[in-house]
Amino acid sequence: MSTTVLSALASIGIMASHVATAAAATVKVAYSLDYFMASPELTTKWFTGVKTQFETEHPGDTLQLIPIPGGYDDFTTKLSLLFNSHSTAPDIVQYAAVSVGQFAASDLLAPLDKQLETSSWWKTFPEPVKAEGMIDGKVYGVAEGENDYGLVYDRTLLSKAGLPHDWSPKTWQDILDAARAIKKAAPNSWPIWLMTGTSQGTYGVVAGAGVLLAAASNPTVLDPATNKWVVDSKGIREVLAFYRDASAEGLLAPSAQILDPNAGNNTGPLVPQHKIGIVFSGNWVPEDWSKTINQPYWPDPDKVIGFAPVPTSAGQTPGTGGSFGGWDLSVYKKSPHPDLAWDAVNIMQQEKNMLDLAANALVIPPVPAYTNDAAYLAMAEPPFQTDFAHLLYTEKAMPASAEFPVWAYAFQQATETMVLKPKTSIDDAVKAMKAYVSQQLGADRVEVMN
Repeated sequence: MSTTVLSALASIGIMASHVATAAAATVKVAYSLDYFMASPELTTKWFTGVKTQFETEHPGDTLQLIPIPGGYDDFTTKLSLLFNSHSTAPDIVQYAAVSVGQFAASDLLAPLDKQLETSSWWKTFPEPVKAEGMIDGKVYGVAEGENDYGLVYDRTLLSKAGLPHDWSPKTWQDILDAARAIKKAAPNSWPIWLMTGTSQGTYGVVAGAGVLLAAASNPTVLDPATNKWVVDSKGIREVLAFYRDASAEGLLAPSAQILDPNAGNNTGPLVPQHKIGIVFSGNWVPEDWSKTINQPYWPDPDKVIGFAPVPTSAGQTPGTGGSFGGWDLSVYKKSPHPDLAWDAVNIMQQEKNMLDLAANALVIPPVPAYTNDAAYLAMAEPPFQTDFAHLLYTEKAMPASAEFPVWAYAFQQATETMVLKPKTSIDDAVKAMKAYVSQQLGADRVEVMN
């Protein structure tokens, strides 16, 4: 073989090597190690599986995992620091949906509408779930799993109070009347568990007072017509009145319980003790009683525990309501590998990965067909899994806005005041809420809605 040919072949080899090197890409995904899933070990296992799948489908490319330890505030702080530099910014982030607005407002996220046009899983999402990560008509976050909220009740306590075996309240007054009957029949019980409190962060709104507000006669939080925050409305006043009346009559669980930062995780062990009559419950509570979670294991809880959707305040259309909130995936606007990042998102949204995530994080898959899967249904005794999954069609997500935490804090402050000082007038609570939001965001950012 001539020297010329050998030289040419060598050049081709070098060029091929350079092409291969150039083609190799690293896609970075940041996520909470400790907060979202049931344990850091489960988080690591799930993301390691996604990494293996991605790198198998994309030989030579790497999915770099960036686990962030600590509580959720620690997580968002570290995530913000990562985004301060293009070199450290993750291509993909998994986080609570209420945080989408914060990062979208900083112009860090890519709109995903074009990719979603051909996405098979997105097409099946319930409309409220699609809207969860939408800002100004564009989608910046896509749901991986949701938590929603309904009522679970102790038939043992309701029976003592002379209430039906399959209790189904039609109004908030029905809930208060049932609680009064429970208190009379079982004075040592806690008739209602409904959390609130500023220590719970924005999650506390979704899991507490927001459950009621989303079922109120006016559930508006951010007026879409004016883009202003509603600080006084008939709906807000209905919620404050519910907390006031329940607290004044001793119908709520102790304030130390419902104002606790971890209040949402405290009911699982308490309900089997027949301590609570009616729980404004997240979908994960019945899953706590499974053999897998074992907090504690409770066989056949459906024989003792009933389920009902949260009714609207006065029984108005659509009859039921409530809030939901979940965990989303977003893509960095300046990602050097947007197509590969989207491929990784698609892998995470595959059926097996979504179902594994649902088991690890006790969330509802946003693809309705997956909620009929035997693996999902087995996570808790029937019919709880199905009952909670159906709520996603009628419940509402909180606004995906960077300003939402300000409004949320003021709303929680108002409801917390009603728990601790039920003699406070609703007018005074509303005035304090309006003053706080106006001070933080500006008087031109708030409105009163009749």
